[in-house]
Amino acid sequence: MWMPYQCIERCGNLLVAARGSNIELFNLSDGSFISTWKCPTTQGTLKAKPPVKGTTPKLESQDSKSSSVDITIEASSPPTKRRKLSGGDDQDKNSTKDPKEDQKGGQKPTKKEKKLNYRLDAVASGLEAPAVIALAVTSDAQHVIAITGEDKSVRVFSLTSQDGLTHLNELSQRQVPFNSFQMRRLMKSRVMPKRPSALAISEDNTTIFSADKFGDVYSLPLIPSLSPSSPSSTALTNPQNPEKEKPFKPSANELTIHSQRNRKALENQKRQKPPQPQKSEPVFEHTLLLGHVSLLTDVKLAKSGGKNYVITSDRDEHIRISRGIPQTHIIEGFCLGHTEFISRICIPEIRPEILIAGGGDDELFVWKWEKGQLVSKADLKSIVQESMGGEKVSKIAVSHISWVRCEQTDLLLVTVEGIPALFTFHLKDDNTLQHAQTLQLSGNALSVATGIAASDGTPKRVLISIDSTHKAGSTTELRDSTEELTSPFQAFILQDGNLAQDSFALSVVEGNHVSEGAVVGLRNLLYSLENLRKRDGEERGKDGENGVDVAMGEDEAAQIEE
Repeated sequence: MWMPYQCIERCGNLLVAARGSNIELFNLSDGSFISTWKCPTTQGTLKAKPPVKGTTPKLESQDSKSSSVDITIEASSPPTKRRKLSGGDDQDKNSTKDPKEDQKGGQKPTKKEKKLNYRLDAVASGLEAPAVIALAVTSDAQHVIAITGEDKSVRVFSLTSQDGLTHLNELSQRQVPFNSFQMRRLMKSRVMPKRPSALAISEDNTTIFSADKFGDVYSLPLIPSLSPSSPSSTALTNPQNPEKEKPFKPSANELTIHSQRNRKALENQKRQKPPQPQKSEPVFEHTLLLGHVSLLTDVKLAKSGGKNYVITSDRDEHIRISRGIPQTHIIEGFCLGHTEFISRICIPEIRPEILIAGGGDDELFVWKWEKGQLVSKADLKSIVQESMGGEKVSKIAVSHISWVRCEQTDLLLVTVEGIPALFTFHLKDDNTLQHAQTLQLSGNALSVATGIAASDGTPKRVLISIDSTHKAGSTTELRDSTEELTSPFQAFILQDGNLAQDSFALSVVEGNHVSEGAVVGLRNLLYSLENLRKRDGEERGKDGENGVDVAMGEDEAAQIEE
């Protein structure tokens, strides 16, 4: 089985297609393959070392001499608490041990250690390098932005020509490390605040809007720069001239200690060279624009009446309308009415006052977003059931919504997670949706690219990436190895306000086979939207700022703990 393409985007006359950890370029004129960018394996695939029995790790900043000082305690001194020193030989032999440690042959891992190890094992069981989970392209087709998931990075690429071929040249990587103090120290120059989940690019192609899974939206310059006058940037660019360390002054003194052991400890502190506090803030340019109390799923930029707006959707059924930069902290309103998570939002280019939203609900919603007014709904679940031959479908999750213009018809393209079909709707003049077509596909739809030029030069072609590893209509069952390999893409062309099958095909790039050990990781990469659905028993809370009901589940609790 070949690795499918989980994300595709048109970039001028090129197709940018993410395949696992790689990004491939195709020529849309003749469908030929051009080049591949491979994600490095140095991040996101590290293995956590198991703790050594009977020892306690020494802090990096601790002076090795401090543990070798002999401490003499007089019999008349008050009793003190037992404590473990850095060396295994200096530990208190009379201290009690947790029986669970002896059974497992090592120290009992903490909750955070379990969480970290689980994440690293999940990466190792999937792909060898972090996978690409989202793509975006600037309107001038000069830059490509990608999110790689496991290492939590926003990567910016430029298109360069070499030996007559176009290549992706990585310009920057802004990254969130794992929950590890050492990792943060090593990569503090390019730390993203939280794991990104969605992207948008400003109209002038200078700013990236990054929505993350903690509920925040940050703005980042497309091309990062470090100011020479900044102390943090000076330390990075000139490591030979670090900042001067501040003199250390212990918080205790001779008047506040009451035992000889504490007096000895105070003397040791004065002899030590204390650690300097590490800055947790990223040193690259970034600005916090706004925040939700739930995981963000999509972000769009809109304009109305000469004003700019930032529209965000989240797991807690909210669509929030915020002012544009620099007043993004001001909330203009909400589009409230969804009963399940919202996974995708779309604003038609010629109807900027209209927003179409879909997710875990049975319907598609049409909003006049500036007023927060629900205009209409379109039943999607029954159409999906009909496409599956009448088979009962209990839940659906919208994975893609895009708008295209065909002559005088506004056409909406919709895909549903784990469904081998493309659903099209006509957007009427009264802003209602009418189901137009159900186009059967050879596999589950993963991503859609529109605006591709046809043979007559007009942007009438639509390209869909297909899951060639799982059975059509299933997110768990794999295809039979004896089945003929299907093309990873299907093409359609716009005709008379509808779509028709097109013979255009892209070159099949061999390699990137799916191993047995990567099946679970691949499934999580391709089909993750259903995980956004609330489970029974999850507590509901209140957003104190706007009075909107929100749900705080296990995912959010884990994010707050992280």
